[in-house]
Amino acid sequence: MATFVYRIKDKAGRDHTGTLEAENESAAAAKLRAMGYYILEIRNAGSPTLPSGGLLALASRRIFKPVFGGANTWQLAFFFRQLHMMLKSGMTITHALDSLGRQGGCGRGLRRVARESADHVKLGSRLSEALRCYPWIFQDLHIALIRAGEESGTLDVSLGRLADYLDREQAIRQRLRVATFYPKVLVMAVIFIPALPTLIFSGFRAYLKETLHTLLPLLLIILAVWVGYRTFSAVYPFRYVLDVIKLKIPKIGSAVRMLALSRFYRVVATMFAAGVPVGEALAYGAKATGNIFLMRRIESAIPMVRQGSTISESLARSGVLPPVAMDMLRTGEQSGEIDALLTKAAEYAEGEAEVAISQMTVVLGVLLLLGIAAYIGTVVVNFYVSRYSTIINQF
Repeated sequence: MATFVYRIKDKAGRDHTGTLEAENESAAAAKLRAMGYYILEIRNAGSPTLPSGGLLALASRRIFKPVFGGANTWQLAFFFRQLHMMLKSGMTITHALDSLGRQGGCGRGLRRVARESADHVKLGSRLSEALRCYPWIFQDLHIALIRAGEESGTLDVSLGRLADYLDREQAIRQRLRVATFYPKVLVMAVIFIPALPTLIFSGFRAYLKETLHTLLPLLLIILAVWVGYRTFSAVYPFRYVLDVIKLKIPKIGSAVRMLALSRFYRVVATMFAAGVPVGEALAYGAKATGNIFLMRRIESAIPMVRQGSTISESLARSGVLPPVAMDMLRTGEQSGEIDALLTKAAEYAEGEAEVAISQMTVVLGVLLLLGIAAYIGTVVVNFYVSRYSTIINQF
């Protein structure tokens, strides 16, 4: 008999930790499920683990695994869509996972996840428990939706809803890339255009040297900022202050707030449709905002909902949702179509965010263009001044 350390959630939503003796991990998981618990984590007590607060573990969770072992939104949507279609066609979950493990559309990382998850499921684990072993790929939201489908017997439907949600997230990101394309082109122009006189008069090698002299420090600064952000975003005070600042910046704050709230609406709508309890749906929706300040304000309404208050009354006290969204939510409560009205609220918030982003990119494009013009003008003037000074000095 081996000893296993576990972390579980009871029917009231409270977390518990402890140890359990069993022949293997599958047997330990089966005992906990028989007692009515939902398993968050289970491992052999003798298994070596990195210290949870260590720098190596932090870097692994926040940088290396997400970058080198993660999956993008499109790959996740493909993964869940394929699972949905296979289960809907009558395939067993193990056969579906084995088949996904041999397909190439979802990427190498997800193929490995599919194969390993199939092994876990064959040993008696649930799909949600198997996927929870990969927190750098699957969010708590994904696991919660899958678990809701498992408990209600509609796993294929939940997987389809999850794929739909990820498709919408990908569509929003695509629109953001299109909106910011012109400013990106202008930034590239700032790097490569000013050195063109060097290319004309001194050749390509001198031009490349001058361009790299400008480009490499910029890339190092960007890399340092990105690594610092990924590392320190796990530190609560730093993340909280940063998220508050994001919301206070003119125009940018409006877009950030609307995009965060649109994710909240869509997640809550999706989880409502899947049959997830109200308090749990709001908790996952709050996390989906990606903003700690908004998350804490929304989470403050959850105890009131669990005590019997309506969702609209509880969220009105938080002061997070705009009046239009509150009106839609009240209408949804009265008509019994909360998920449909929240989806409409998400579409409204996304439209408002797109308007703010479009305005912001136009202003940013003009400012960058003026800055480029001033910079190139300075370079040209300095070039001709030095050129004529050399000619005059020769006489």
